[in-house]
Formats: sequence, structure tokens, C-alpha cells
Amino acid sequence: MSTTATPVHELLQQLADSLDALAVSQQQELQAIVERQHGRVAELAEQKAQQLAEVSELDAALREHPESNLLQDDEQLAAQVADIKQQLTGIKAQNAVNERVVQSTLNSIEQLKQTILSNARKDSLTYNAKGKIR
Repeated sequence: MSTTATPVHELLQQLADSLDALAVSQQQELQAIVERQHGRVAELAEQKAQQLAEVSELDAALREHPESNLLQDDEQLAAQVADIKQQLTGIKAQNAVNERVVQSTLNSIEQLKQTILSNARKDSLTYNAKGKIR
């Protein structure tokens, strides 16, 4: 992607579009987690990683753009930057929610595993002649 020839307003729009796509992926990820579609979660995690790389690349291109001063000087562009920052805050919040749901799911799985193992141990107990557990 040749970003130096791309006008700053187009880069900004590309960044906003990339963040929109990332937000959609996060919603899909949350739904896949809740519905226990583990394969889909893995696909979406890979997709999100690619989208994050694209966002990072666009952000760097904007910082290094010869007309990057317009992002502060031009009112319309500055408003767009503010919108993007707000959008990014929402994405970070959704990411935190997704992380908590994943952690909760992992905790539930671990509790289930421990219960199963505990019950399996109880089933495999042996007793001596007096009926005491060995």
C-alpha cells in the first residue's frame, strides 16, 4: 500500500473503515464464544490480528504523512480523528468484555474438569477387608 501518495483524508477514512471491521469481528467473536463455536473463535482471532496489523499500519502512515499536521489544523479532519479515537475506545472496551467472557468460560471448563477428575477418583477407590479406604 503506497500511503505517501494517498491523501490524508483517505487514509483517515481507511482507518475508520478498518476499525469498523474490527468492531464487527469482535461482536462475531463474542457470539462465537458464547455459542461455544471454538473453531470460529480461532478464525476470528486470526482475522482480528490481521485487522489490528492493518490499523497499526494505517496509523503509522498517518503519523508519517507529509500532511499529518492537517489532522489537527483542519476542523473536519480533527473531528474525524476525534470520532476515530472514540471508536477505538469502544473497541478496547469490547475487547475487555470478550477477554472476561473467555476467562469465565475457561474457569468453568477448569471447574468441570476438576469435578470430573474428582468423581473419577472416587470411583476408583479401593477398600480393605474392614471397609476402610486405602
